[in-house]
Amino acid sequence: MNLRSATATVVLGSLALVLVAAVGWLLLLGPLTSKIGETRTSVSDAEARNLTLASQLAVLQQQAEDLSGTRTVAEDLDRLFPPTADQPGLFTALVRAARRSGYAPQDITTLSPTAPVPVVDGAPVDPAAPPAPGVDVTTADLAVQVVTLSVEGDYDQARRLLDRLEQLDRAFLVRSVSVTGSSEDAGFTLAITAATFLAPPLVAPDEAATG
Repeated sequence: MNLRSATATVVLGSLALVLVAAVGWLLLLGPLTSKIGETRTSVSDAEARNLTLASQLAVLQQQAEDLSGTRTVAEDLDRLFPPTADQPGLFTALVRAARRSGYAPQDITTLSPTAPVPVVDGAPVDPAAPPAPGVDVTTADLAVQVVTLSVEGDYDQARRLLDRLEQLDRAFLVRSVSVTGSSEDAGFTLAITAATFLAPPLVAPDEAATG
């Protein structure tokens, strides 16, 4: 082929253009395309992470909403089943209930709580007695305290007292009620045997885990 001919010149020029384009692709467009691909991959990864974080955030928000309800239930349980016997508080609550029912202080003839004893498998266990086989008193999650209350008054006072005892903040289970005397003369004596309960305090969930 005559390199000086017009055809040879066109062929050589075309080859040169192709070579320049190839070199430009390798030196300029190739890295740019690679960066674009990497950017798209990063965007896809970020979107996936955002979806995961959004899902985790929704779970944490739900836990935070449930936490307030759980705390309310725990506070209610602490009032119903306090962690200690709280003898002064118990005396105050019972005397207040009696006085609001119409009894004078001298009308309260007996107010005697026993020492709390643990409850295992639904039954009180005397910690001073030898434990039964297979019974571990130290694992008890509940303790019971028996309370004896005697008051002297009339029928309306007795009815109001029983109603108020049902409204105490702490659990107060009336087990027996007995009446002696006659309401026709000086009234009668109302004797109540009840039980209150103690339980270990509930541990609140760690707010840092859901904050």
